[in-house]
Amino acid sequence: MSTVLRSIFSIFSGKAANLLISLAFTPVLVRIVSQEQYGLYVSVFAGFSIFTLLAKGGLFDATRKVIAENVTEQKTVSDIVSVSLIISIGYGVGAVSVATIAMLIGVVPSRYVPFVWILLLAVVFGNIFSIVRGTFYGQQREHVAEILHVGRRVFYVVIGLTLAYIGYDLQGLFAAYSVSFVVIGIFGIAYVRRHFEFSIPSIEKIKEHGQEVATFGGFQLLGGVSAAFLYKADILLVEYFRTSTATALYNSAIVPAEMIWFVPSIIQMAFLQHTASLWADDDIEGINEQIRTGVKYSILALTLFGVGLFALAEPFLQVYFGGNYVAAADTLRLLILGTFFFGISRVIVPVFQATGWVRHTELVTFGALWVNILLNIILIPRYGIIGAGIATSVSYAMLFAGNVCIWFYSPFEVVSLRWTTSLVLAQGVFAVMFLVIVSIAEVSSLVSLLVFPPLGLVLFVGINILFGQISIRDLRSQVKETFSDT
Repeated sequence: MSTVLRSIFSIFSGKAANLLISLAFTPVLVRIVSQEQYGLYVSVFAGFSIFTLLAKGGLFDATRKVIAENVTEQKTVSDIVSVSLIISIGYGVGAVSVATIAMLIGVVPSRYVPFVWILLLAVVFGNIFSIVRGTFYGQQREHVAEILHVGRRVFYVVIGLTLAYIGYDLQGLFAAYSVSFVVIGIFGIAYVRRHFEFSIPSIEKIKEHGQEVATFGGFQLLGGVSAAFLYKADILLVEYFRTSTATALYNSAIVPAEMIWFVPSIIQMAFLQHTASLWADDDIEGINEQIRTGVKYSILALTLFGVGLFALAEPFLQVYFGGNYVAAADTLRLLILGTFFFGISRVIVPVFQATGWVRHTELVTFGALWVNILLNIILIPRYGIIGAGIATSVSYAMLFAGNVCIWFYSPFEVVSLRWTTSLVLAQGVFAVMFLVIVSIAEVSSLVSLLVFPPLGLVLFVGINILFGQISIRDLRSQVKETFSDT
């Protein structure tokens, strides 16, 4: 487990840095641009994120999986990187061509066109950067990829906010976003070349590695696009049925709700390449241990952050976004309930994807997506952002149920009822105690955010130690083992 923990620590460091950047970026942005502009910004990025996901073709996951399976063969890895780069550039150019035609014939709404022209610059270089990241992830050198990723975010945030502040508004933000990918894409390729002697691959090498990379990437793309629509479709539909102001309100609920799956997303990023290595060695018990550890710490993290945010929803929105966004508090609480299930799913899905169950997970995600879209279409016109929150939470719960069914049919050991009951009972005790404490206290929003989070952390750790879910001795030994191997 030490290599997995080391990878998780590397990804955690990068994710934590990006989270801090986002925490600083959003409250500044909503005070520079109007609520309507922020809603437009959110809807443009919701659509563009799905488009760029299509353009990448699932190559980030495919590259890191295939490299992880051949990590001891330096020449093979170099060939895989070369082939993946060629495919990614081809995908990017094709996507830009399709988007250009779509805008010229009027498929893209006119209010979005000026922004999309600016963002298209990021597509090809974004694809290149995804291969750079996948290369280092596949080698289990995630810290290099995360340093590059954080560097790009810092560039975008600093330049983007500066341009928005001096009067370039959304155009400045989108321009900074695109240029950040150009800069980091070029730098990333230069850095990769220091470690691999890759060049334009031969036709034989493209046939040898290209099919495997493109095929796995294609399956990943189906699930990735479904997942992206799963938590972006509601934004687009709120924009369609309501207004940009409603979209801004809804996004103010989504942003903190998605923060609570911070730890599961880290585990997800580490598990695919590590599971691929274990599967190649036929180490089923290693995978079982990995799943148990991932599920346990995901539930612990989701409980800590989810219960805290559920109890402090209104103070958080008041301080972080401003008084105009407090109306999204009930929607935020609904999304937290669904996000809990989605967070656990993110831990077990990469295990299935790396071991031949990718089609099954994609089918489950696709089914949850259609439920999400249908419920959003029914509920948003009548209930607004509350309806969107209900639809998304229900679809997240269905996604979790579907993946648990796959788990039962997979060759991997399902966690026992006794193990699950003990873990859930401890989290339930913490949730009830913390919610009662917050509900009976009458303090200002700022004081609430300063006092209750540290109090909740102490209460959470104490209860889980009492129930045996957190062992200080085990944590010390795992951390010592992880860093002794670095």
